[in-house]
Amino acid sequence: MSKFSQTCSLALVLFVSLSYPAFVAAQSTPVVSFEAVDLNNRGLTLYKAGKVDDAVALFRQALEISPDFPEALGNLGLALDAKGKDDEAIADFEKALKLKPTDAIAQSNLGLALYHEGKYSESIAAYQKALTLKPDLPQAANGLGAALFASGQTDDAIEAYRKAVALSPKYVDALNNLAAALDSKQQWDDAISVYRDALELEPHAADVRMNYANALAHAGHLDRAIGAYRAVLIDRPNDPTVWVLLGHLFYKRGRLDEAIAALQKSLALKPDDSDAEFTLARVFQDQQKFAESIAAYEKGLALKPGSAHALYNLGNAYLSAKQPDQAAASFRKALEAQPEFPEARLALAAALEQTGDFDGAVKELEALIALQPDHADARFSLGNALFHQSKYDSAAASYREAIRIRPDFAQAHYNLALALAQTKDSEGSKKEFEEAQRLDPRLTPPN
Repeated sequence: MSKFSQTCSLALVLFVSLSYPAFVAAQSTPVVSFEAVDLNNRGLTLYKAGKVDDAVALFRQALEISPDFPEALGNLGLALDAKGKDDEAIADFEKALKLKPTDAIAQSNLGLALYHEGKYSESIAAYQKALTLKPDLPQAANGLGAALFASGQTDDAIEAYRKAVALSPKYVDALNNLAAALDSKQQWDDAISVYRDALELEPHAADVRMNYANALAHAGHLDRAIGAYRAVLIDRPNDPTVWVLLGHLFYKRGRLDEAIAALQKSLALKPDDSDAEFTLARVFQDQQKFAESIAAYEKGLALKPGSAHALYNLGNAYLSAKQPDQAAASFRKALEAQPEFPEARLALAAALEQTGDFDGAVKELEALIALQPDHADARFSLGNALFHQSKYDSAAASYREAIRIRPDFAQAHYNLALALAQTKDSEGSKKEFEEAQRLDPRLTPPN
């Protein structure tokens, strides 16, 4: 029986970058007053300084003076999009495009707002139109890649990102996105190489560094990934995600004390992270610190009560701590959360046996066998429960079924020999002992 219900895995933290600036400064035209132009350009200065609300106010003032001012409409849309007001942004971009249908930047920014709305098909169409208007617009190619990637068209996204990089070789956002798409295709060496190119251009780009560390981890370069995550922490020392990913990696490398320290740091920064608690519990379980493991599982389950796998692992921790009643209760909760969970039902039977409830164990094992008739471990465990009830013929029949399913099941041969000895079938018992010893020389007949 596996100690844990699932292996520890690294979560993908993918940072898609769509931050290429697309502002429009304006010159006065016959339909736009000098005052409106000045307000628009001052608004751009404020936007670039991070004063988005003040920028919005100036763009609106410019449009009050000159309502048919496409650049101010486009810039207002961009500012509203930055504030998360995507519907308003889309409306302003569409107004700007009615006034100036050939404005590739406004068309590209419309694609950005549609992307933020999750309207990926419409976003793709907007970006494609922008590239028809201006084929050498790198932010449109990058945005097209992001929309294609979000809609599951990864190969086409890679092609779009490559175009953006070809148009602008120092475009770090496009390099980051290209590498992330390659990573998702498990083309890890290529992804790592592209991330390196991006980091040569911007060594302190934290999102790129994070994705680079993930790619190293996915490729199995765990020690290098640990170094990369530590580099991210230089700029983001209080990012719980980085700490929890470090904890996962330390766990996979068997560096359990460091895993505990990293996971506890993550939980200090983000106490409501149930997955971090569950991972911490597994580390404690590996260290045979069962009280600490149980406490961590309980904390995680308080945050995520219906986690069947966590309940199963908690049950195993209770079993290891010689608390079979609590283990049985936890396994039952796991089965309530996920009725078809064979490992939990098998473990429940083991817990019931430890409490002396052999009838209950038999009932659970028969229920499991009804669902999975060729479950060798269930047949074997049923034989054990029947043996403890002195039902030796039935136990022998169950062991034989386990052996039929798995002929090289040495322990089943050994226990069958014990059952046959109880039925006075000495010849059959001897034959099974010999077979058990052939399969596993450590198994010797009892005195």
